Amino acid sequence: MQSLLIVTELYDFDATTGCLRGLCHDGRSLLVQAEPRQRVNCDLLQSLPCPFFLLSDQPAEVFGDMLMLSPRTLVSVPPFSTAEVAAMLDSGQAELLLEQALRS
Repeated sequence: MQSLLIVTELYDFDATTGCLRGLCHDGRSLLVQAEPRQRVNCDLLQSLPCPFFLLSDQPAEVFGDMLMLSPRTLVSVPPFSTAEVAAMLDSGQAELLLEQALRS
């Protein structure tokens, strides 16, 4: 099972917790965990302008209104520009895409 998220904001990597914090389009917090000396996922995501789609090979763990991706999760970013993702969010098409992806 995969996860498809829309990341609208990213914050600095928190070395204390070993996580990159972010925010999803639906208001849920996102934590992307890293292992010591291995921050490939976090470094990749930090280099991207928001908003963007985030695809993971494992489902995000849900803790209340927070989502967490483990450090061993493979992530990828589907090829949509920031402007395209923003336009999809504004028009409501992003929600439709997420619903269709969840049904697959």
